[in-house]
Amino acid sequence: MKMHYDRALFIFNGNKDDNEVQPMIKQVAPELITYINDLTIKQTHSEEDLKDACNSSNKYDLLIIYGGDGTLHTAINVLAAMDETPVIMLLPGGTCNDFSRALGIPQNIKNATSTLQNNRVEEIDVSAINDNYFMNFAGAGLITEASENIDDQLKQTFGKISYFLSAVQTFQQGGTKRFHLVVDGEEHEVDAVMVIVMNGCFIGTHHLPINSISVKDELLDVIVVRESNMKTIKEWLSLSNLTSDNKDLDQITHFQGKKISISADSSLEVDTDGEIYMETPIEIKMNDQPLKFLVGENFGD
Repeated sequence: MKMHYDRALFIFNGNKDDNEVQPMIKQVAPELITYINDLTIKQTHSEEDLKDACNSSNKYDLLIIYGGDGTLHTAINVLAAMDETPVIMLLPGGTCNDFSRALGIPQNIKNATSTLQNNRVEEIDVSAINDNYFMNFAGAGLITEASENIDDQLKQTFGKISYFLSAVQTFQQGGTKRFHLVVDGEEHEVDAVMVIVMNGCFIGTHHLPINSISVKDELLDVIVVRESNMKTIKEWLSLSNLTSDNKDLDQITHFQGKKISISADSSLEVDTDGEIYMETPIEIKMNDQPLKFLVGENFGD
């Protein structure tokens, strides 16, 4: 059997329950060692511990990350700033696992190891936002309010459904804000309930029906949602037919660009990959260097 990688580092969040971690390792380890000569498994116990592990990953050929979008976000904010990085393999272990979905990775943990067997490596865009990075999305308005409204107990009990329930509740209560956007030098003043900048194509396990979104095109997709009403929902469902001139849409506007700036009349919290620790104004652009990821066999279809 041909070894695809000589040395690999497998990291997972130490805060996860042992009843979840031990079966996971038993499931995936035999598959991993089939294609890896030397496998190191590291349990991280804090965000700083995770960052330290990522900082040392340039000693390896492959970095395997087991966790959700928050774990990946923390890791990317280390890896994107490094000169040399290993190939990255994602094993979905969170509530939504949106970016692993964008890469076509199976959501069943054992099936997800098939990406190692297939060994299809792609260079994937990374987005820089102020002094940080994100992989999937950055947004302000309803998107941050939906994240903050999620009840922890509801999340534990119902998982990804909790994101949907929170989004519906927040959408019904949404109010507009004045946003100032600059997309590749072109200025736009908009009153909207939400502005989202996408690199990936999933939010809360929901696939955004915009065909132009790609994690390999070096472009960012900006979605402006003007109001929270039934007409907006109908337009959202028709987005797969979206054209660049947006003439047929009243409630949703779509832009593409390489450099985006967003500000508002008053400072707004910004959600990046489900993590809220920034505020507007924000400057977003593609990072100079993409990162290499293992992707699913149906990636790009």
